[in-house]
Amino acid sequence: MAELRIQPKKKSPSPWLLVALAVLVLGAAAYFFLRPDPADEPAPASPPVATAPADSLPAADTATQAALPPAADSSIAQATALAGSAQAELLQLSPQLTQLADRADLRDDAAIREQRDNFTSATARLADGDPRASLRPGLVAAANLLLAVQQKGYPNLQTEANALTLQASQLSGRDATPAEQTQNHAYLNQVHGLLNTMSYPAKDVL
Repeated sequence: MAELRIQPKKKSPSPWLLVALAVLVLGAAAYFFLRPDPADEPAPASPPVATAPADSLPAADTATQAALPPAADSSIAQATALAGSAQAELLQLSPQLTQLADRADLRDDAAIREQRDNFTSATARLADGDPRASLRPGLVAAANLLLAVQQKGYPNLQTEANALTLQASQLSGRDATPAEQTQNHAYLNQVHGLLNTMSYPAKDVL
């Protein structure tokens, strides 16, 4: 009688192992398909550019200054020299103008006294540093005072005094731009010249 060989039955793999393997496969697939594309990532922010504080910057660019023509450099120097000088010049002339009005042969004239008061009132506000005070009243009052003095004792200076009052009427009273500073400076030079002439007795002025 033939002998039958009985082989042991092979065990089938555990279903949990298959489930774990499937989860790993799905996880790997999801990682490769769902991971972000490097091209879509935002670029890193650029670091802020360091700026030097304002007080550490040079006052002026040397190369720019070297490129300025001599005429432009001269204009800048002139504007700097004249900047803010009109008020200082007027206040420097103030004592001489009031002394002229107080001279013995002139102080009794009503017109001269009135113009002297107008001038001292206008310049007092400037001297006190009143921010609302305008330069123009003082400039005009100086011309009007000299005109009153001329009419009292210097008939031969009528042309010069009238020209000065006309020049004063054309002033803006500002002293900010180079043009305004130059105009004020020229006017005050005329005031100074006429004042010097009137410092001599009328009989000595030709």
